Amino acid sequence: MKKLLTLFLAAGMTLSAAHSASAVELKVSGMYDFSFTGTSNMSGSRSFMDSSDHRHNLKRDLNGRHFDALQRLRLGLEFVMGEQLSAFYQAQIGTFAWGGPYKGASKAEADGGALATRAANVATRLAYLDWMVPNTSVHVRMGQQPFALPAFVAGSPILDDPATGVTITAPVCDWLDLSGFWIRAISDPWKNSSGEYDYRSADVDLFGLVADAKFESFRVAPWAVVGHGGKHFSEVGSTGSTTSGILPFNGMNRLRWNNGELEKSLDPSSSTIWFAGISGEYRPFDPLRLALDFYYSATENSHASTERNGWYVAGLAEYKMPWFVPTLVAWYASGDDSNPTNGSEQPLTLSGGFDPGARAYFDGRYSIANTIDKCDAGGTWGVSAQLNKITFLKDLYHDLAVTYFQGTNNKDMPYDINKRYGGSVSPADYLTSKDNIIEVDFNSSYHIYKNLIAVLELSYLFQDIDGHVWRSATNEKADFSDAWSASLNFRYMF
Repeated sequence: MKKLLTLFLAAGMTLSAAHSASAVELKVSGMYDFSFTGTSNMSGSRSFMDSSDHRHNLKRDLNGRHFDALQRLRLGLEFVMGEQLSAFYQAQIGTFAWGGPYKGASKAEADGGALATRAANVATRLAYLDWMVPNTSVHVRMGQQPFALPAFVAGSPILDDPATGVTITAPVCDWLDLSGFWIRAISDPWKNSSGEYDYRSADVDLFGLVADAKFESFRVAPWAVVGHGGKHFSEVGSTGSTTSGILPFNGMNRLRWNNGELEKSLDPSSSTIWFAGISGEYRPFDPLRLALDFYYSATENSHASTERNGWYVAGLAEYKMPWFVPTLVAWYASGDDSNPTNGSEQPLTLSGGFDPGARAYFDGRYSIANTIDKCDAGGTWGVSAQLNKITFLKDLYHDLAVTYFQGTNNKDMPYDINKRYGGSVSPADYLTSKDNIIEVDFNSSYHIYKNLIAVLELSYLFQDIDGHVWRSATNEKADFSDAWSASLNFRYMF
């Protein structure tokens, strides 16, 4: 940490000394997060199980309650040559837990925090170049940059995360902008049986086009993404959610039934990956906003059991009032049918940020601590009734949300996946039509200073998970319990 700050200070002094010659302006920005969080029965894939549930379901002990104190810093440097040319770099220090490694972070991020440790915990989060094509209004951004597909309802369930690539944006007329991009999602050499590396068959490239049309009372954004996955992209390491979001649960394993058991064989084949969607919002008069998101997606491979296709739709209605904003959100995403040999019927996702209001189960807003954090809508439907931006005192705001959601996956799939195939799904990431959850969220934010905010997030999840659906291999009914999270967060932005 000390070395990093010293490097940044040295860079700033060097640029300041050379300012008159190079005309480079250095701008510093950042975000410092602290989180103090207690959770119960939120342990990744083992969520919704207390100690007795673990002993009954998994035949081993695990304490589902924990308290974490965590911190994270995102420090950005913008090197501005002028309106036509600039560069941006952002480093992330952490996330790490006070007192020792945090299981929710990668090893590089988690090291440190314990007494007498001095780990750097530094990773590059963003690094990109902005420039304008000479004598035009065409903007080009290249490098590791934030990508977010259009979404006006509950965030993008497909992509809302940094990625490496190139984005080109051009105004067509006063009301229409067009953006095209290329993302290199995966580029990892695959080692074949001879021990030699193949640099071509494990890449995933995505090409997208987004139109943004803005009018007086409505806005519409149609978009499309198409890509190609090499025949071995499911086998390379360090691909994170990218691979799991565009493949069925069996990856590139071809499945067929053999005497009541699922027989698998590796079937590497190239994949065509595509998404097509449209997002829009309509403001018939000032306090009222209506929004709609829709997309369809698919992968096409050599065999049906390695393909995935599905759709998602979401709607929102909100009405701004002096003291609060009543909001209603509803969504539906297709789920798997009862046949594991025909692939997956869930919509594709890359690295999304789906946030319909249930922030402990889906994507949270402020907390950097341990929540379930399912960031896509695949295999679920739900309705969320909310009162947002409740305020009666200056600088103090509250959000209240009650969200009911249920699975759209077939009730027989967990047993087929976990027992007959040997996969691993749980109610934390895979709800069936027999499972439902009611999550109640009450969040309060207070602006201590202009740049410092304190946020208290309280969540309780009432579960109705079917123990017969999630039965053991001996047909023993599984037990589950409610879950909760309480988090006090501080965010300093500069």
